[in-house]
Amino acid sequence: MTKEIYNKDKPHKDIGKQKFRVRKAYTAWVEYDVIADSKDEAIDAVIEQGGIDKIVWSEGYHNDEPVEVSAHDYNPDATESFEAVKVAECIPYEDSSTIDYSDPDWSTDEFEWNKKGDEPTRSKTKTEEEMPF
Repeated sequence: MTKEIYNKDKPHKDIGKQKFRVRKAYTAWVEYDVIADSKDEAIDAVIEQGGIDKIVWSEGYHNDEPVEVSAHDYNPDATESFEAVKVAECIPYEDSSTIDYSDPDWSTDEFEWNKKGDEPTRSKTKTEEEMPF
């Protein structure tokens, strides 16, 4: 192995270059499709079950030199609000003569929906809780 000899006429390839730390902020929106009886229930489900498990940072090379990453997860303010927008409702199949409750369809047409999405959750009566179906 020969040792490279550098001098004024043949300087190291990095001499004269500059090293920069570039900070770039990324914002991620994560949308969850949640089947629920109300917006509040859907938001609670995301708070309890949602989240990002792992963020992988990409490193690479520029002009045969490594692009090194020093990164940290951004922890948003705990008071950050959640937004829930209704996107579909499960409705029974309906034609001109019958309504078939055994054939549900996820409708994205808000004119077919029976609920607005912000109704309070109704608790079951004692009779409904005892019913096996």
